[in-house]
Amino acid sequence: MSSSNNLLSRAKLHGSEFVVKVNHRMLIEKILARYSSDFVVCRELIQNADDAKATSFCFELSCESNGSRRGTLHNSIVTEIRAVNNGAIFSETDWERVASIAEGNTNIESVGQFGVGFFSVFSFSEEPIIKSGKQYMAFTWRNDSLTTYRCELPSAEHSNLTSINLKMRSKYVLNTEKTLTDRDNELYSQSATNEKKTSATKIGAIPTINLSQMKAYFTKGK
Repeated sequence: MSSSNNLLSRAKLHGSEFVVKVNHRMLIEKILARYSSDFVVCRELIQNADDAKATSFCFELSCESNGSRRGTLHNSIVTEIRAVNNGAIFSETDWERVASIAEGNTNIESVGQFGVGFFSVFSFSEEPIIKSGKQYMAFTWRNDSLTTYRCELPSAEHSNLTSINLKMRSKYVLNTEKTLTDRDNELYSQSATNEKKTSATKIGAIPTINLSQMKAYFTKGK
């Protein structure tokens, strides 16, 4: 009976080679199911900033107009999330690691990892973009395979910062802390809102990002 080593050697010499293809989309969906806790994306991005020894972390939400009174963001649609930190800009190793994010960070002293946890950003964005120093990397899809493109930023955008830009893949509504004025406006428009409830139910519930809960998360432990 042929040994395993002999069979492997024979297969390499005389066999037909087939490359095993990974369905990245299915893999990411399975990983996201395991990273389903509240604000998991925030946690991962903060940990990555901590890895880079950042002393500043900024989490920005861009919203489109909701057609309500001027200056009000309540019930606005979130179009993009941007996380910026002032930690060390990406090294060549960092770029290579994030391009193969399943490998993770081998530094045991680091808290965050540009590894499996980084997949959490795909819960918000189909095509995240990382900008660091003079370069950026864009993630995109070819069928169900994930592809990255690395490029130099325009000179006007060179900086000592790192940002993760997440163009939203789905519609999210921003809920802000209600003021007395907001409550008055809601009471005033309650009849109009009730008329829309039936059609809204048919469309389905739109997920929300609660600003008050997010603020509490960021200030936790201070």
